[in-house]
Amino acid sequence: REHDELTGGFKLVAEELERLTAKYGLTVYGEVGEPFDPNVHEALMHAPWDASNEELPKDATSTTVVVVMQPGYRAGDRVIRAARVAVADPE
Repeated sequence: REHDELTGGFKLVAEELERLTAKYGLTVYGEVGEPFDPNVHEALMHAPWDASNEELPKDATSTTVVVVMQPGYRAGDRVIRAARVAVADPE
């Protein structure tokens, strides 16, 4: 979706899969600006804090997700796959 590669039949299949998985409780998570939680995030790298990034909270006091490389998946409260992220410490 990020590269606009889903068109025609592929797009319809992807949308149906997303609808069905959501119906059974599968959710996608992982957003830039979330506080890093090792229980649900897998930190792949540490990056410098970019104060000009509008997505990052200005009042952050702990390690924060700055890039989501792969989103995470949950089924209810159970983590199926941790979100793979880059993190940074606020200055």
